[in-house]
Amino acid sequence: MFLRHSLLLVRGIGHGFGTRFSAPAREEVRFFRQVHGQKVLEVRDGKEEGPLPEADGGWTSFSGISVAVWTADCLPVLISDPEGRHVAAVHAGWRGAVRGIVPEALRLLQAASGNAPEELLAVIGPSVKSCCYPVGEEVWSEVRQLWPGWSGMSGRPRLDLPGLVRYQLEQAGFQDKYIGEISLCTVCHPDLFYSHRGMGEKRAGRSMLNFIRTSG
Repeated sequence: MFLRHSLLLVRGIGHGFGTRFSAPAREEVRFFRQVHGQKVLEVRDGKEEGPLPEADGGWTSFSGISVAVWTADCLPVLISDPEGRHVAAVHAGWRGAVRGIVPEALRLLQAASGNAPEELLAVIGPSVKSCCYPVGEEVWSEVRQLWPGWSGMSGRPRLDLPGLVRYQLEQAGFQDKYIGEISLCTVCHPDLFYSHRGMGEKRAGRSMLNFIRTSG
């Protein structure tokens, strides 16, 4: 079972946000060795030969190919042009978000598609939310530099990772109506999601697949 969002569904753009019950992908899908960085790679085919390249996102314009990222509390972001001819999938933890992986994916997709930022679509998937994400001074300091309006809530700061990424999308020129979100916390819903924070060692490395596929 994959979760989907109407922003992409109504345009016929194939995509899915994974759950505990998601079946393995059957189409050509490209994965990466995720390292919490800011590298976003172009994907030209669905074949994987040799070691997986290090990256935390991928984009493609080749017909019928899916790009995918794995998550288990970090934030998956799926981005597309209005026709689904150019698509990207991004894995954003707090480090990747602070290092600018989402703006980097937008830069690459915009250059390839020729679309202005206000024409692009983005959907923010399930992740750990502020209710379950207390952070220390290091994170607080770095996020505040990027997002001056972040209050961190009362008491110990709690990171709103989806809010940070939404802020970055808005700063890049996205229209609010073209930013979708599946607003579910992966920690609060252990019946539906794998969670690094919620499950600890019991997770045993299990993660959820999030993908987006070009039209054609």
